[in-house]
Amino acid sequence: MRPDLAVLPPRFLSLIFLVYAFGAFGSSIAGHLADRWGRRPLLIAGMAIMLAGLGFTLSARLALIVVGVALLTVGFFVAHAVASGWVGALAGRTKAHAAALYLLFYYMGSSVLGSAGGWFWSAGGWLAITAYSAILVLAGAILALRMNIFISGKSGWGSHVASNPSPAGEP
Repeated sequence: MRPDLAVLPPRFLSLIFLVYAFGAFGSSIAGHLADRWGRRPLLIAGMAIMLAGLGFTLSARLALIVVGVALLTVGFFVAHAVASGWVGALAGRTKAHAAALYLLFYYMGSSVLGSAGGWFWSAGGWLAITAYSAILVLAGAILALRMNIFISGKSGWGSHVASNPSPAGEP
């Protein structure tokens, strides 16, 4: 544990979990914003917020670390809400199956990649785990930018799901 955080009593350290309220708020407005701006731009925005939050956690000041954790949480909840909603929009009549597969890979990925994070922590501490997390977020952003190629085999931002067009014209 960082020396400046070790001097705080556990009852104060546990207050960090209150940032989940920010995440719940971000998740609840994500659907409305996705309808207005489109899913892909909001998904990328959520990931950008996550990256900003990761950057703030590198600070030596506790207040900035808390801001970073809050931003990371909001960005994650926004991205997750948009991604899980997008699965349903793309699935058509097989929504339940698609949602089950999404959750399977969500939890399997978090288990495997979260466990692998331990190696980064052991090798380089907070800086290494932050870099690892940033690489994962960037990989997600790249996949989000290229997602329609995986779905339709086409490039560009055009919609291929005529029954579920989004306002921004993406899949």
